[in-house]
Amino acid sequence: MRGRDWKVAGLRALLIFWVAGVSTLHADVVEQGPKDSTPSGLLAGVARADITPPVGIAQLNWGSQTHIYSIGNDPVGMVATALVVANGGEKFAMVDVDALLIRPFEAAIERAARKTGIPAAHIRLAATHTHAGPNLSAAKGPAGVDLTPQLDMIRRYRTQIIDKIVGMIIEADANLKPAHIYGGRGEGTINVNRRFRARGDDPPAVGRNPDGLIDRELVVFRIDDAEGDPIAILANYQCHGTVLAYENKYVSPDWPGMTRKVVEQAFPGAMCLFFQGAAGNQGPIEGFTGDLGVAHRLGSILGHQTVAVALGTETVRREPTFEGFVESTAYQAKQHWRVKGPRDATLKFTRKKIDLPRRTYSAEEISAMTARVEDAKKKLAAAVASGDDWKKHQAGARVRRFCDLLKKWTEPPDPTPVRLEVQILRIGEVAIVAMPGEQFAEVGQAIKKASPFAFTMYAGYSSGEGGDYMPTDAEYAFGGYEVERTPYGKGATEKLIRETIAMFEDVK
Repeated sequence: MRGRDWKVAGLRALLIFWVAGVSTLHADVVEQGPKDSTPSGLLAGVARADITPPVGIAQLNWGSQTHIYSIGNDPVGMVATALVVANGGEKFAMVDVDALLIRPFEAAIERAARKTGIPAAHIRLAATHTHAGPNLSAAKGPAGVDLTPQLDMIRRYRTQIIDKIVGMIIEADANLKPAHIYGGRGEGTINVNRRFRARGDDPPAVGRNPDGLIDRELVVFRIDDAEGDPIAILANYQCHGTVLAYENKYVSPDWPGMTRKVVEQAFPGAMCLFFQGAAGNQGPIEGFTGDLGVAHRLGSILGHQTVAVALGTETVRREPTFEGFVESTAYQAKQHWRVKGPRDATLKFTRKKIDLPRRTYSAEEISAMTARVEDAKKKLAAAVASGDDWKKHQAGARVRRFCDLLKKWTEPPDPTPVRLEVQILRIGEVAIVAMPGEQFAEVGQAIKKASPFAFTMYAGYSSGEGGDYMPTDAEYAFGGYEVERTPYGKGATEKLIRETIAMFEDVK
């Protein structure tokens, strides 16, 4: 071999040696994660649909509002998002929808079940509970207005949402891929107790009561694919979507929309689902405004708090493992994080319909409400005489509210209990407890605390039988909106908590 050839061969050998050495020295530059784990057995898929309505749709969510039609859409947009999870022969679908309530869209469940083979009982829909979405209610907005021209648009919008929910579940089911899941817990800071107490001659109201119970637990589930890339981030928090109120004329997801946006900006390629918690007595720290910026700001705050929890969530079992020492300026212990295996991904499900005591009204309560109606009518007459349009509108809204309550209270007594459907889905080491209605935060807290799983979400506003506000027994004495309209009597929360906790045994 000539001298030049020897030099070339030597350089090649040196390069190979250098590459091998660098590879050895830097073998741990990329830490271990889900890509280094064996499969968990879990499959997950997500899908999303834009459900932003046409401008000009009816937006009757507040008895105090003077407008009927929306004049624009929040640029954040209204969406619905579906998540399907499977393991072995079990398969479940969860959908969150930017809507006030989920009942109008429950027809999607049976249709999706027929098209996917997922049992209808395994499909849960839930509303984010925004009060700024499309709605048509004769009990809201200006009194005496003919809403017939708005019926067709609202019906078509509802039909479109149902179609899109069915399509999303089909798409999410088709997108199933190997996945890992685990949860984390943090603190949100955007809610406050909303049960403003009576003061002097002023009655109780919906507002801010910082002395009342506030549940600021933020529960987050993270779902990664086999490579460790996030598929979905699930956020669970309890706060009414009432930042935007009667002055707002824009269709909006309220603060949950910006929460999702912030999370998805932090995890490109993932979709964020928001599950509203036990928010019956929980409202935003700043609300009842027409300013979209406030909803965006509060949503951004909770979004960043969600991101922080999700970033710290390990979807596989990893541990720092001692592997000797390294000579450096400081004598270093070599303790790289190593994957020990996948987390549990067992799927178990149970549901139960619980009979709860029904609210009854005493003769004294009915008499007092009758007096309130008569007083409200006198004030309405005075407001009409004043010629002040706003005073007339407010006085009219008061009469309507008291008349509606009196009519409800004087209906023939119903001896049957109120039935409420409760569902629990276990996904390995985490669980989701879901039910219709607006339970007070004390209910959610008690059930989450008693759960045998590492992290548990309490998701209200869900599909199923039952619903409406459910105050704790102590709150009846304070009166107010939620107590006046609840169908549940005293003892309902205690029985619901007790029987829901017992259901955990079925999925352990």
